Amino acid sequence: MYSTTLTHKTDGEWDLLRWWRDPNSGMRTEDEWDLIKLSKNPDVTVRMRGVMEKCTYCTQRIEHAKIAQKAKAGASDNVRLSEAAGTVPKTACQQACPAGAIVFGDVSDPNSSVSKLKLLPQNYSVLGELLTKPRTTYLARIRNPNPAMPDYHDPFSTEEYDNASLTKKGNS
Repeated sequence: MYSTTLTHKTDGEWDLLRWWRDPNSGMRTEDEWDLIKLSKNPDVTVRMRGVMEKCTYCTQRIEHAKIAQKAKAGASDNVRLSEAAGTVPKTACQQACPAGAIVFGDVSDPNSSVSKLKLLPQNYSVLGELLTKPRTTYLARIRNPNPAMPDYHDPFSTEEYDNASLTKKGNS
């Protein structure tokens, strides 16, 4: 016979009777209910202990901002998030980065900071040559090759870099 609230007992009490007294209770323990409530929360990702989670680019924050913008816009057609209006939310990693090195935004908006950064010649994507169209791109570090600077040295070619790193490994 399948277990139902009519035929199941938890801690010696019929589940139907427990439900009658408290409609929020059921065949699960309190810990299970807490876990279920957390799993229904779109702002929290619940996984087993030790499981790594792929970055969602804070889609929850973006969706909240879109809903707020639609409610604010009402009948008008202005539902697009923009940096100029201050409606683009910051992601968690963007808020946590003290250097401001992480930038997110609308690439299709030519006035957004992220679209301006993507136009720089230092912008590159990992495995972009395979036409995978990754969402995440990076900016190459700029080094100062100014000969007037006291710590100046000629920029390394790839062979010189490899030889210098091998020499350092051999000396240490």
